[in-house]
Amino acid sequence: MNQREQADALRHRRELVVQRWQALGLDGPALIPAGLPIPVEGTDLYHDFHAHPEFQYLTGAAEPGAALGWQPDAGWTLFAPSLSVEALVWESAPPSPTALAAETGVERSVDRSELAAWLEAQRGQPLALLGSRDIQQRAADYGVEAWAALETDIDEDATERIGRALAELRRTKDQVELARISRAVDAAIAGHLAAQRIARDGLSERALQIEMEAEFFRQGGARTAYGSIVGSGPNSAILHGTPGPRHMSDGELVLIDAGAEIDGYASDVSRTFPVSAAFSPIQRDLYDVVLASQREAIASAAPGVEYKNMHLKASATIAAGLVDAGVLRGAVDDLVNNDAHALFFPHGLGHMLGLTVHDCAGYLDDRVPEDRFGLAYLRTDLPLQPGYVVTIEPGIYFVPALLTDPERRERYREMVNWPRVDDLLDFGGIRIEDDIQITVDGCINLSQALPSSADDVEAIRREGLGIASA
Repeated sequence: MNQREQADALRHRRELVVQRWQALGLDGPALIPAGLPIPVEGTDLYHDFHAHPEFQYLTGAAEPGAALGWQPDAGWTLFAPSLSVEALVWESAPPSPTALAAETGVERSVDRSELAAWLEAQRGQPLALLGSRDIQQRAADYGVEAWAALETDIDEDATERIGRALAELRRTKDQVELARISRAVDAAIAGHLAAQRIARDGLSERALQIEMEAEFFRQGGARTAYGSIVGSGPNSAILHGTPGPRHMSDGELVLIDAGAEIDGYASDVSRTFPVSAAFSPIQRDLYDVVLASQREAIASAAPGVEYKNMHLKASATIAAGLVDAGVLRGAVDDLVNNDAHALFFPHGLGHMLGLTVHDCAGYLDDRVPEDRFGLAYLRTDLPLQPGYVVTIEPGIYFVPALLTDPERRERYREMVNWPRVDDLLDFGGIRIEDDIQITVDGCINLSQALPSSADDVEAIRREGLGIASA
């Protein structure tokens, strides 16, 4: 897709937004700042900049200090950042207003120095303020002398209603977005494959992270979509564990949850594999349980399907597998209704994916997370629709903090085979995650090129270890 086609797609997004705003009876001005870099305390450096997703969705750009304005009578205005001569000694020049106009399709693209006058023209009118609200504290960094001096009346009700409408639109990805997500997924696949081939006894988690992420970047990734999770042995049970100096050993599992970001769009893929050439019997048994629950969920993903129901079905499959493994006791329905499975599957089935790894609006407006152990961390509760991209990532973990908690041991005294659990406390965890695009008649597994069956994973491990196939 060329620049003109992308600009046309962005114009269409903005047209849809305006139509939605007008349908809500909202006809006042709006401002959407991109955000500013956050300084690293005690230095003259900044944290890695991420543009606010509302700004990036509407412009396709990610320039720090930029802003997008809307007026019913004048339409859209893009305020392009510029740097002083002194700043240009240290930093690259941002795109010119003309370049941003071509990139974004916003015809009125002007230097940010005009933002103060634009805001002054809105004096006395309620203003919807979306995007980053750092402009209220750091107005000077946007070229505005002082926010308080503007006496701007922020319409919080309009801001909230417009924000909800924008979030709803962002759930459905257009062709530009789907292409960028697919590229990010392809980069993630390459990195995961490299890691599965390189891992071996004595290698540190950090060293494996470096090799994987290098492949992300070779494949076009601008950065990682989030802090890569690489856990070996017991560390594989830490859901958001940071890779460190621990050296992996034969007989252990390695869990990697990592993705690349391309043009602002994230991928999010997880795989679990043995350090040795093959899974142990219990590792393979539990791996197959997680894989079965994931494949069932992917097969059921289609328009109109409730994501929460997918989660509960996956929970039942995991509970049944844990019964077969001698970890849980009782009827599957009773185990799930009492959240016994959540001792081993404590998170939700997945989440929305897009401009952020946990993308916006995972819940319908009238739904909130339930206050129960088995559903409290469910990030998505809505019916799936064409154009949505979601992750599906069930898992089984032996988390010592949960499994040695006296209160939970008492509550689940009859439902858990605690001696069996004690034998597996250092097992670690298993997670298998793919990125799924919902289509008009089902779904597409965007990351299916990364093998997930136990046989295929072992074949990759043998290849990486230089072991000939039988």
